[in-house]
This record gives sequence, C-alpha cells and structure tokens, in this order.
Amino acid sequence: MFHPDGRSRGFYSERNRLNDLTGKEWLYWTRSVISRPYPVDRQHHLRRAHGGQKPPELCADLVRIFTKSGESVLDPFMGVGGVLLGAELADRRAVGVEINPRWIRLYRRVCDLEGLGGQETHAGDAQEVLPKLYDRRFQMILTDVPYWQMETAPRSKGVFKRVGQPAAPRRPTRLHAHNDVRYPSKQAWLDAMGRTFAHAAALLESNRYLATFIGDMYLQGRYHCLSAELADVLATIPGLVWKANLVWYDVAKALHLYGYQYAYIPSMVHQNILVFRKEG
Repeated sequence: MFHPDGRSRGFYSERNRLNDLTGKEWLYWTRSVISRPYPVDRQHHLRRAHGGQKPPELCADLVRIFTKSGESVLDPFMGVGGVLLGAELADRRAVGVEINPRWIRLYRRVCDLEGLGGQETHAGDAQEVLPKLYDRRFQMILTDVPYWQMETAPRSKGVFKRVGQPAAPRRPTRLHAHNDVRYPSKQAWLDAMGRTFAHAAALLESNRYLATFIGDMYLQGRYHCLSAELADVLATIPGLVWKANLVWYDVAKALHLYGYQYAYIPSMVHQNILVFRKEG
C-alpha cells in the first residue's frame, strides 16, 4: 500500500469492517483525486496491446481501500487483467469475465512471466456469464467499462504539422485495438452497461462497493460527460447508491494539441472512478 509519508503506516483499528488500512492510510485515500504516479511495469509492453489497460498497482490500491485481505473481487470487463493482477498483488481473490479470449490468453502469459499464479477467468459475454455465477458472492466489483465509440474516434479532425515539414495525417486513437463490441448508439451502450451491471450487482454482498473506471470524451464537436450518464444508469439498479466520484489524474498521459488556433478542445488527462455502495 502507498503510505502518506513513506515511513510509518500508523495505527490499525480492529473495529475496521471495510479494509486493512490504518487511520493514516484511510485519511490519505479519502482524497477525491488520485495523483500518485504508477510504474509502467508488469509486462506493460505486452498489456498495452489492449489499449485500455489500467496500472495493476492502481487497481491494487483500489482493492485495498474497499476490501480486506483474502476477500473476493469481480471484474465483468477484465480486458488484459489489470484488476486481476492488482487483486493478486493485494492478496485478494478475483474472477474476471472477458468477451475476447485473446485478452485472457495475454493475461495468462503475463502471469507466467511475472511468476504469478493467476486468477479465475471466464470467456464470454458478461451478460451471459454472470447469471451462471449467481451462487457466488463478492466483496467488491472493480472494472473498466468498454467505451462507446472511443475506440474508433479520431483524435482530431485536423492534421499535425511542424514548421518546415509536410502535414501528417490525423492520428487515430490506439484504443481501436480492443473494440470487441460495436454499439450502434450511445443509448445502446448505456443500455448494455445497465444490463451487465445489474447482473454484477446481484453478485455483490450487501454494504459492499462497486467501482468502475469511465473516461469522458470529446467527439463530433461536443463534450460527452459519459461518467455522469453512466452514473445515472447505475443509480437505477436496485440497491446501488452513488457514494463518490474519484478522479484519477494520469500524470504519465501525453498531451496532444487539439483545436490549436481555432477552438478549445481539452486533452483528457484524467478518468473518473464511479463508486457505488450496495445497500439494503
């Protein structure tokens, strides 16, 4: 765990029902912005083929905030297994579901290279796999949702040009590599996310937490606050109550010059982490 002063963990209370954090660590992780730099490791050069992978150490930190050692985490959109790797680093069990077997195979290769035992995985559409797990219970759900159109959206409608050099063609996003499902509209994407998370929430123990990464996006001349739209969908699932929106500021994110000299277009250097609690 990342400690606030890098030295002492502080004191742990036996009355802590949620996690294994000390009071000092708990206070640090109540910050709404995560700006800790995370290492590029755990076979990143392989995992980056997915395009949407998250740092395993970041996932481990989130798992430690919302679970105790030995508890179980579910990831219904596992990709190349950043959450599963993080859970193993944090001494938690995890189950991942991924629609594309290619990414599961890559995750297994990473585990072999890292000397990790690996976690339980299921290949298939989460909407079909999760109902088969209804006899199971998890203490946390942590995932990174597939994004509506982000995988195929161009970074800019313009071109990039250095002084004295010819203009280069516009650069597509690298995220195209993991676009395994095409959604015909944003509403279709939201509907699919709602169905999947409803199945996942049924597997979550009461009074435990669901957290999901979701980035906003700028597309076709307007800003899409996907985090708010997804939060509205999750809030309709019985028992789920929105508790926090953590902002992960990715300090390693490269800036791109969008709209220079004609319009302001933001460079997205953050992602939202929606945090819900299952109550009742």
